[in-house]
Amino acid sequence: MSNVQIGLLVLFGISAFGFVTLSIDLWRARRPGKGK
Repeated sequence: MSNVQIGLLVLFGISAFGFVTLSIDLWRARRPGKGK
């Protein structure tokens, strides 16, 4: 694996993690219920 591939893989991982976190945050915010 080349450094470019590793760099892209890391970027993709960070992007995917951030997107999932944001989606869960929005989903929880829409739910009427207990929570901070």
